[in-house]
Amino acid sequence: MNNLQIIEHKNERVLTTQQLAEVYETSTDNIKNNFNRNKDRFIEGRDYYLLKGNDLKKFKNFVNNSNYVTDSYLVDPRTPSLYLWTERGANRHSKILDTDKAWQQFDLLEETYFKVKKMKPMEILKLQNEALFELDERVEHLENNMTINTSQQYHLEKMVKNKVVKMLGGKNSSAYLKCSKKVFSQLWRDYKDYFKIPSYRDTLKAKYKEAENYILNWQPEYNLMIEICNYRD
Repeated sequence: MNNLQIIEHKNERVLTTQQLAEVYETSTDNIKNNFNRNKDRFIEGRDYYLLKGNDLKKFKNFVNNSNYVTDSYLVDPRTPSLYLWTERGANRHSKILDTDKAWQQFDLLEETYFKVKKMKPMEILKLQNEALFELDERVEHLENNMTINTSQQYHLEKMVKNKVVKMLGGKNSSAYLKCSKKVFSQLWRDYKDYFKIPSYRDTLKAKYKEAENYILNWQPEYNLMIEICNYRD
């Protein structure tokens, strides 16, 4: 029942003979025979629609160009006529079949298929706006929690290396040879403490510019600065 394909005609939900037979767990021939034997109990336009000719062609085209029917056998493209059963027609068929299963299934049809509340345009618009708002929130959450990519990681590494090399007077300087490990360690430790992350690779994309500025403006602690000055050529 949950997988029942939705078919609509003249703004109301209907069922094909194939669907009706499957729901009531009987054969299509049984549905057809019951209808032929009890035609006087059915009224066209109220209990069923009989589509032929241009009406059938239009309906087939509509179904083929819509998302209503994913199982093509429900509307055979070669059939010369097609019966579509309304809620009242489905009810009459359940009475004619008169089985516990048919009665039980019609109750389900009534509640889960036919009596679906039609929303007003403003209600639909409200739901759409709520869905868009939720989507925006999810996108914003993802953006705010997305970490920098490998290219950005490499750029930050390069900035730190250049920063330390320049600060210590070049790779061949005494200050670099003696203090570079301490400076690198302190810079990255301060960086991780500032952004509250276990690794610079966990830097948020949203804070990438801030990360660049932090590296550019970072300075060693006083004691380390004194040590660097003592080793400068």
